Amino acid sequence: MRIIIVEDEIKIREGMAKLISTNTNHVIVVEASNGKEGFEAIVRFKPDLVITDIRMPEMDGLQMIKKLHEEKMLRHVVILSGYSEFAYAQQAIQYDVAEYLLKPLTADDIQETLEKIEEKIRKEEQTLYGITESHLRAYLLGHIQDEDYQRLKKCCDLGSNTKYELYAGYIGSELLSYRQRVEEAIKTLQEKYKKIKIYLFYWENEQTFYCFLMGGKEYISEMEGFEKDFRKKIFRIYQQVDHTAVWAKESFSAFVELKKVRKKVKEYLTYALVMNTNTWLTKDYIDSYTQEQYIAPTSINKKLRSAVCHGDHEKIQQAANEFLQYIQAHQFDAKDVKQAFLKIYFFICDILQDSDKTLYEYLKRTNIKKLLEDAITWKELETAYLDIVIVLTKPEIKREDISNYLIKKVINYIRGNYRDKITLEEVARRYEITPEYLSTLFNREMEINFSTFLKQFRISHAKRLLIGTDKKIYEIAEDIGYGDPKYFARVFKEEIGISPVEYREIREKL
Repeated sequence: MRIIIVEDEIKIREGMAKLISTNTNHVIVVEASNGKEGFEAIVRFKPDLVITDIRMPEMDGLQMIKKLHEEKMLRHVVILSGYSEFAYAQQAIQYDVAEYLLKPLTADDIQETLEKIEEKIRKEEQTLYGITESHLRAYLLGHIQDEDYQRLKKCCDLGSNTKYELYAGYIGSELLSYRQRVEEAIKTLQEKYKKIKIYLFYWENEQTFYCFLMGGKEYISEMEGFEKDFRKKIFRIYQQVDHTAVWAKESFSAFVELKKVRKKVKEYLTYALVMNTNTWLTKDYIDSYTQEQYIAPTSINKKLRSAVCHGDHEKIQQAANEFLQYIQAHQFDAKDVKQAFLKIYFFICDILQDSDKTLYEYLKRTNIKKLLEDAITWKELETAYLDIVIVLTKPEIKREDISNYLIKKVINYIRGNYRDKITLEEVARRYEITPEYLSTLFNREMEINFSTFLKQFRISHAKRLLIGTDKKIYEIAEDIGYGDPKYFARVFKEEIGISPVEYREIREKL
């Protein structure tokens, strides 16, 4: 399954993602920190499972689920909630949400819930496709037992006089309506070409269609007619717009080759990064592609380094566009192209690590690296790359998404623990960031450094205790986190201008 996690608690979100990625075959597509980000990610990446918290800033989980329901985009959703929130979370029942995970989470709870969702999806597929078709789907995707294979072989292996074709279509960059259009088109063609067997499967994890055709050689003209109509209904309608779906195909003559052919067409799809995708990606078409040796554009890299170091947004944009133009002006190998974009990502990370810790930490926390690694089409690769440019040129993003939220948590921690010995290093460890990064964020958000804020916060409490209680000076010092009353008195005088004793006497006279 392709999963999106929507959770504002970083530790819970990242811990859950790590657990799922490490212990299951599921794919974490995106991690979002609130309902607004979650909704946008679901629209963009179309997962088949969403795991969402209920209480979140900007848009809570229930509001997000309601919006998804209204947009008819809701599939499988698991809700995270605490015991105190469970009654509120149950309101999601009206949106057909029936799975809940109660905090604190355990690994067993998560795995058990994912198994339940998987079983639901299997039953849905059996209802939708029928038993034989479900077995064929499972075989194609590598999830089938030997006895099921023998049954399939008996049904599908029509002998040496049979022609098989497998189409593969990646639609991850397309509009949501495209999947429905493909499914409707295939239903129409299945009615028209009844002499051949046509099966259509969609694999969520890869956002890929597989269309499997088989028929006797006497029906070759039927299969050719199907292909022409397929091109007309699936290809041509999009050639006049921003076409982003990618289709590959391969013919073969023995059912036993099906798995091997699936690997081939999947490999063909990777050439969508560098080739025209308004036609079939086939072995012959790919062999016609003359590849050039990739040479890193060092002059562009130098411009980009200088622009990032100086924070020159205009020059960052110019250098970024030059890199895109350089790639598009050559015929590089698809793997080299993807590696080139990933190298740019790491190149920028290295620059920021030395020049801007705030941006560095933010960029590392985004999903951009994974998007670059998983990109199939040029549009996906370009979009992820331009997301880096947005991070570099839109500072309000980092302030809203990082500083504001994280510093609020730090301040709340200070409010609850100011009586204890608090240090910048301790708080940084608590929130799993570097002390330097926390210091930079705090200064930028509060316009005051961490130690000064903590000192002023403690002194403000001391003033209230001096006025409102009869506590001794050493008792007040201990209450606000200063173990040494002499040190407290010195800090108080530096901040207020008079000693604690003098402050109390003056206030008592007013």
